[in-house]
Amino acid sequence: MLKRRLPRWAEVMKIGILPRWAIGYLAVFLLLAAPNAYSLLKLHQLGTATIPGLNADIRILDCQKRLVDSVLSQLRYDRKYLLMRDPGLHDRLIQARMEFHMYLGQGISIADTEAKKLSFRRIGMHQKRYEALVDAETAHPADTRYRRGEDEATDATLEELKRLEGYAREDVNLKMGVVNGMRRSALRIALASSGLTILCALVIASLVTKSITSPLRRLVSRTREIPAGVFRNDPEVSSIPEISELTSAFNGMCEKLAAVDKMKTDFLSMISHDLRTPLTTIREGTSLLLDRIGGDITEAQKRLLDILYAEENRLIGMVNSILDLSKMEAGMMTYAFDRGDIAPLIDQVVTEITPLAESKKIALMKKTGDDLPQLNMDGERMLQALRNLIGNAVKFTPKDGLITICARAANGGVAVSVEDTGPGIPASKLGTIFEKFSVLDPKSGTGLGLAIVKHIIDVHGGKVWVESGLAQGSRFTFTLSS
Repeated sequence: MLKRRLPRWAEVMKIGILPRWAIGYLAVFLLLAAPNAYSLLKLHQLGTATIPGLNADIRILDCQKRLVDSVLSQLRYDRKYLLMRDPGLHDRLIQARMEFHMYLGQGISIADTEAKKLSFRRIGMHQKRYEALVDAETAHPADTRYRRGEDEATDATLEELKRLEGYAREDVNLKMGVVNGMRRSALRIALASSGLTILCALVIASLVTKSITSPLRRLVSRTREIPAGVFRNDPEVSSIPEISELTSAFNGMCEKLAAVDKMKTDFLSMISHDLRTPLTTIREGTSLLLDRIGGDITEAQKRLLDILYAEENRLIGMVNSILDLSKMEAGMMTYAFDRGDIAPLIDQVVTEITPLAESKKIALMKKTGDDLPQLNMDGERMLQALRNLIGNAVKFTPKDGLITICARAANGGVAVSVEDTGPGIPASKLGTIFEKFSVLDPKSGTGLGLAIVKHIIDVHGGKVWVESGLAQGSRFTFTLSS
């Protein structure tokens, strides 16, 4: 059986961290090497074609200058010799001729175009004609025809040398233009490649970093959900091997934590359900004894039975809280939503809690606005949330304290706050105060009340939070949309 081939991107994602960085650096190196290779190619072209030709033209210009000097020297020695008939002047004339032919030969050998070679040949022809006329005039000094011919030959030679200079300078300018063009082209390419290299380096670094940090951020997000009891596995995605191993280990941990949490929830639910029936029976029996159904009881017996009855009620309340939270976490809690006002619910809870507050000499202050909108809510569950919040405030507020319950319209809905003058909550506990079994004092209860409040408010689409500090009291606030 053939194995299913992974998509190309999936295969790329399987590359490890070090190979990714190595590939990224290699790509940047190639981007840097490409313009350097181009520059080297241009330098090679410049060195093999342009510069040698430019050197040849410069040598031709030098040779042209020497030829002009030689022509003028011959003309000067010729004139002086015809007047003075000095053998020394004739020797210098011959030497100037030899130098002329030497420079002429050099020029022909380095000429790189047909136009220049032809120009040198013409110069040679004019020079031979000039030399022949000078020799003839030397032999027949009285014949003036030779002088006119010499002047014409000299003018023709100088004119051709001037034309040769024009050819050479034109080629020099042309080659210098080529050199400048190469320089500008190399500069543009260097600047463009530098910008492209920086951009590509940033893109490559961003992609490589994102491919590493993206799954890590996802794992961090999943890890932050664990304290809230969310043990959802991270979906299997194509990732680098190192992070894939970390993801697999994380998923395995989540599976075990989810199994342990379910076992704990099932255990608490079962124990709570099994405890509620006998506890209810015991409470009813204690109530009958307090009503003297079984006969008269003494005052000491009555005090003991009152204590038993109160503790039985507290145990039943704890069991009911555990059962409610188990149902909420399992998604089995039923809600009956209906339009209604929250102010009567606040009044009802304040009325219920007033006797307990008075027994602790705690003042209750209620502030409800007249413009509160109606809400879509489950009245019984909202009563449960209000009882837990206000009951907690009464529980933690010392004697002669004050509890303020405020309800006001806010952002098209309602904001309800319960503020007390209790000892406050440490900053280290503020982030976990709404988690189940989170308690400030082990003697204060099971730590399920605020967890139930958060579940109820979340189901109603609202938000709940706390503002507190040590020795500053606490203010719990929740908001609901209308």
